Formats: sequence, structure tokens, C-alpha cells
Amino acid sequence: MTNDSQISAFLADYIGLYTRDALPRWRELFLPGATATSLNADGSVTTWGLDAFMERQRNSFASGKPIRETLENTNAQRTGNLASVRSDFVWTDGEVSRRGRLMLLLIVQRDQPLIQALTFSYEA
Repeated sequence: MTNDSQISAFLADYIGLYTRDALPRWRELFLPGATATSLNADGSVTTWGLDAFMERQRNSFASGKPIRETLENTNAQRTGNLASVRSDFVWTDGEVSRRGRLMLLLIVQRDQPLIQALTFSYEA
């Protein structure tokens, strides 16, 4: 995954806190001005500000289905207070799983990595 213990701990929180009950704590992994962007199947792009993205997550969890995400083939690079993470992921919503690709841009602020930008796409 990464030999940077701070980034490894951050990624463990990113996955571990991605639950209905921990979603408010998951939000704390993002900078207030963070954006999330999805490349859609038709080639278009959708971008959300943090509040809209978190509402999207809350709505997903409101379905009551067991939702989780796992990371695979993760590569993190850090230079000073900037880091990037690229990873394959599997997002599971109940019994349906979708594979995709995730990229995170992180800023380390007061020794805490935080997401400035999250970009993802699902495999066709």
C-alpha cells in the first residue's frame, strides 16, 4: 500500500469510517472546500461540493443495504505536505458490487492528511 505510516493510517480511517454511523467522522477526513468528481459511463463528469457529496453518501446509507468499500492495488506518493493516492476499489451495495478506480489528492495540515479532491469512476 504505502510505506508512509501517516497515509496508511489515513486510508484505514477512510475505509473504516465509511459506515452509516461513522459518516460524520468520515466527513472530517475532508477539507471544507473539498470536491468529489465522478466520470460517468457516458463520458460526462459530475462534480459535487463537500455538502452535496456527503448528502449523496447519506442517501446511499439510508437505503438500509450493507454498504462498504474496499481498496486494492493502492499506490500512495507523498512529497512534503502533499500526497496522492491511486487505488482500484470495490464498492458493495447489498449484494451488488461494482469495481472502479479512485484518486485522492491529500494535503497534510497540522500532521493530519485531509482530502482536497476525490475522483472516481466505475468500470464499464
